[in-house]
Amino acid sequence: MSAKKVFVALIIIVVAIGGFVAGLMLLKEKQNIEEQASTPTGSATVSINPQTGTYNVGDTINTSVYFNPKGVIVNGVAIRLTYPFTGSTPEITVSSIEINSSLLSSGDWTCPTQDSSLSGDVVIIDIGCANTSAAGFTTTSETLLANIKLNVERSPQVSPFVIRFDNANSVITRKSDGQDILLVPTSTGSYSIAGSVTASPTPSVKVTTTPTPTLKLTVTATPTASVTATPTKTLTPTPTAGAGGNLPDAGFSLPTLLSVGFGILVIAGAVLLAL
Repeated sequence: MSAKKVFVALIIIVVAIGGFVAGLMLLKEKQNIEEQASTPTGSATVSINPQTGTYNVGDTINTSVYFNPKGVIVNGVAIRLTYPFTGSTPEITVSSIEINSSLLSSGDWTCPTQDSSLSGDVVIIDIGCANTSAAGFTTTSETLLANIKLNVERSPQVSPFVIRFDNANSVITRKSDGQDILLVPTSTGSYSIAGSVTASPTPSVKVTTTPTPTLKLTVTATPTASVTATPTKTLTPTPTAGAGGNLPDAGFSLPTLLSVGFGILVIAGAVLLAL
């Protein structure tokens, strides 16, 4: 066998081994997929007002959404509010969304998004406004974005009823570079619904769950039969599990096996070529 063939074979083997090792390392790496959201280092804020209140079935909850750019020139505000419901229809419904008339009358703002929708067991409220002026918009005070009216159709099962910002879909964009400068919202609206028939089932459900311990006590009341029988069953499976009988198989994944097989084939081909 010539020295040239030996040299080529050695190069192929080194490349194959290097690729094999690199493939295994890549398979072990984890992907880091993060959802876009309001930034924890932002400066602009949004808030709900009032943040608390007590209402009756049939009342209207008048809540308002404010934003504050904190002196930064911005050109867009988009917020999403969400709250859960139970049953086939929401206990609290959205009756109207009214954009701040002062913003619209200035001629610098347009608000094409102002609607509500359902997604599973969650009510979603979306409001989106853009500032079209060349200078943009800035202020250091709380600025009304919109008024939202919610109708209390029936008492929710969970009290208080809480409406909050969706971090992933709430943004305030800086005019200079279009970056989101909204600080992660912490403001919520927490409203109690009083004088309702279904507001008290929450404690009654908890009371009905407390008898469960009595059922567990009756089960543990037969310790002589269960305690003596349990050790014999718990001791025998233990060696089986230790031997690998019942433990989940932590073997190699399919991509790993394919990489190993490919690497072996390349190395074997290199050896045959060398011969």
